[in-house]
Amino acid sequence: MKRIPIVVFALSTIVGVAGCGSPDPAQVDSFIDNLAQQTCDWEFRCCTDPEIAMKDGHRYTTMEDCVPYQALALENELFLSRLAVKEGRLRVDHERAAACLEQMTNQACNPTPGTPAPSMDPMAMDACADVFVGTTPVGKECVYSNECVSGAHCVADQDAVGRGVCVPFQEDGDICNSDADCDPKVKQLYCGKGDFHCHLRAKLGEACAYTTDANGQNPTLPLLVECDNQLGNVYCDPSSNTCAQLPAAGEPCLSPPPPGVGSSCDPDPTLGLVCDTSGGGTSGVCRAPGSLGDSCTNYPCGANLYCDTTQYTCRALPDFGQSCASSNGQCKKPYFCNFNRSETCDQPASVGESCQVTPCDTGLYCDSSSEICRSLLPDHSPCTSSSQCASLDCSYGAGASTLTCQPRATTSVECVGR
Repeated sequence: MKRIPIVVFALSTIVGVAGCGSPDPAQVDSFIDNLAQQTCDWEFRCCTDPEIAMKDGHRYTTMEDCVPYQALALENELFLSRLAVKEGRLRVDHERAAACLEQMTNQACNPTPGTPAPSMDPMAMDACADVFVGTTPVGKECVYSNECVSGAHCVADQDAVGRGVCVPFQEDGDICNSDADCDPKVKQLYCGKGDFHCHLRAKLGEACAYTTDANGQNPTLPLLVECDNQLGNVYCDPSSNTCAQLPAAGEPCLSPPPPGVGSSCDPDPTLGLVCDTSGGGTSGVCRAPGSLGDSCTNYPCGANLYCDTTQYTCRALPDFGQSCASSNGQCKKPYFCNFNRSETCDQPASVGESCQVTPCDTGLYCDSSSEICRSLLPDHSPCTSSSQCASLDCSYGAGASTLTCQPRATTSVECVGR
């Protein structure tokens, strides 16, 4: 099962552009305290108590106790920013700080494993990316990488350690040697390989261009004029030399995909598109996994469906008490196909029930000595098999001589809501 880690704010994600603010380091302390509170609010709203204990190493059990630990972590991450604010090289943008805290307040829990993440506006900005802003003008000495005013960056002095100068980035239309020369704060600004000037990437329907051979044919990389890469389904169509969207369900596949394009259909994993060539033709058609009643002769069925091979049609998985004889032993979760009861979807065994024939329900294991379902063992419990542990890890700890359930890695927490 894929685990989705909770959001962690790092120093690299909360530095940015200029704005109104204060050089007072007390403003940094206030921001840290508020951000720690919001982080703990999210954690105790979205993570279960065992997840919190697993993620944070049993350091705290209440939201009130959580705050000082989170504040300490943020203080360690932001100590250089605090010093830079004290020196007048950075300042806190009050509006951005408030927007960052509001963003944290409204942050949803992680999506349940197996469900697609909520769609995000690709043009939306992360409010926490612009809390600390640079104040050092162009041409002045700099020490910190992010202390220069908007539109400039600190270029290190190769002859003096810890010293540099604020140098302006190249703007739209200026010459450039690489993307690093163009202002990264300007969305979609890059160094065009066609004329080596900074340009905004082309939008849907706008002109784009590939490198071609000596005869002006056979498009290849690099792209001379690039398309907006904020959306994963935009590519440069070599037949029209315009930016287009990769085919959606029901549209002809790209056959073959042009240089630099790795999919014949929209690669969005939530769509699950495949190129269906069963109908003949030269390119095929992009199609999603089969829906109820669709043919499954060549392609799989969608979620909670199975391929009925008698007619090669997508059918709904059988529910509790229904026959699973024709569904290849599959049943709708959490039920299982009981072959000892005429291949019928049956309820898994609960705590204390026999698992000699019936498998145990989720969160349980089958005790091999008694053939009884028991609750999964918590961390540090004696064990003989990983299937007994909630962490699915029964092994020897550091310096230990007996097997115990080892804590699961912190990235395994789901935090989908309490």
